[in-house]
Amino acid sequence: MEKIGFSLLLLIIFILSLLFRSSFVLISILIGSFIAILNNFYNLDFNIGDFKIFSEIAISIIFFSLGLGYTFEGFYKNIKKTIFGSLMDLLNLLIPFFVTLIITHNFFLSLLVGLLIYPSSTAIVVKILEFRKKLASKAAEIMVGILLFEDIVLIVILSILSSKTSLFSLQTISLTVLCITTLFLFSKLLNKYSLFFERYLQEESGIFFVLGYFLLIHYFCLYFHLPESLIIFLAGILIPQQISYTIKSKIEIFKNFSIGIFVIDFLMKTKFELITIPNLILIITPLFVIIKILTIYLAFRKLKVKFKVEDLIYFLPRGEFSAYISKLGQLELVAFISIIFSNLITLFFKILQQRTIDKQKKQEKQYTL
Repeated sequence: MEKIGFSLLLLIIFILSLLFRSSFVLISILIGSFIAILNNFYNLDFNIGDFKIFSEIAISIIFFSLGLGYTFEGFYKNIKKTIFGSLMDLLNLLIPFFVTLIITHNFFLSLLVGLLIYPSSTAIVVKILEFRKKLASKAAEIMVGILLFEDIVLIVILSILSSKTSLFSLQTISLTVLCITTLFLFSKLLNKYSLFFERYLQEESGIFFVLGYFLLIHYFCLYFHLPESLIIFLAGILIPQQISYTIKSKIEIFKNFSIGIFVIDFLMKTKFELITIPNLILIITPLFVIIKILTIYLAFRKLKVKFKVEDLIYFLPRGEFSAYISKLGQLELVAFISIIFSNLITLFFKILQQRTIDKQKKQEKQYTL
């Protein structure tokens, strides 16, 4: 019965995505939130069953996809151009951190609350900008640079927090260096035979190499308790650019599907119980989200970059990182509030934007007649 229910859920998400002309991930968040509310009142025993693997690999596949198509020089160039906006955006980590620290006097908990609000999703934003043909604009360049800085900060902190053993132990350091060195040497091999690999990766069977390569690194890091986010990101960025775009296109559908499944799985299991945090943190969580919009607005104004107000929603917490971080410290309810509030704002702007487009089309039609 669970498999039938989940199959129906996927069909519902597909239909709603068409009706609202919105992304699979956004609809997944809204549906998952609705199920979470029902589950807290009626104790529904709903789970994703056989799709659990997609939920488990979601965050890793995001970092792997992020590294594909970039070089270290490219990252440095993008971040250097947008350092002021990046530092302004960093306030969205520091403000929630210090406010929570004042209230709870708990450093670790306060850091997690800051991390819940801070990151958005570079991969999703870049895809949206590409679809809307805005990626070449000055505003888009600033956006991507700021989001890349967010990702670097997130990767570094998560590498420390998520390591189940001491990140600074000799064994962990040795294995991490060995793993990165192996990836580097393998990238040289890929680069030397790039034409060969590109040819066969474009075949249908190429997906087996892509998933095999990614999953091998993912499970190796889990087995030896290595800083997964750092290694998996480097695994993507070390792949030669000649074949990275082919790999990215192969893995894209798995990435988007995994994010949706991960968020649904997280939301459906969210319990409205206060365990580690005072009520005040829950109340001011939406305020942190609003501050995130305001800081980006001020940064854009200071940089004198032309932008539209709806562009600011790209910096809202998308959900997947907030959900992942919350699991490190039983902050699921805080993540739930930030995700719902952020995506309601996103949906509101999407509806306004669609109405504007429909109105323009109607006026053009009347003018033609």
